[in-house]
Amino acid sequence: MAYTHKIEIQRLTKTTDEILQHIPVWETIFRPWAYVNCVGGKEYYKAAQTNSQHDMIFKIRYSRKVSGYLTSEIRILYDGGIYDVKHIDDYMQQHRELVIRAERVN
Repeated sequence: MAYTHKIEIQRLTKTTDEILQHIPVWETIFRPWAYVNCVGGKEYYKAAQTNSQHDMIFKIRYSRKVSGYLTSEIRILYDGGIYDVKHIDDYMQQHRELVIRAERVN
């Protein structure tokens, strides 16, 4: 398997502005090469408009930088799109490859 696509993994952090308000900020933590595969999609009708959902699989080499985060804390930027991470799997607990399932954010 070839890791031929560059992706960007970001985590959600909070910063404080000059009037001490907490502002959510996405910070890049890792820019790995990845194997990318579309695993499906669907269109659905909601609130008088047609929406679509695209699920992707990103496979990267194992990294403690990524494996330690909860899925709600990270997202992936790939090919101009933002992908919300749903699940991270350390394949067979071998610490060789991480399989990340993500859904494109509309």
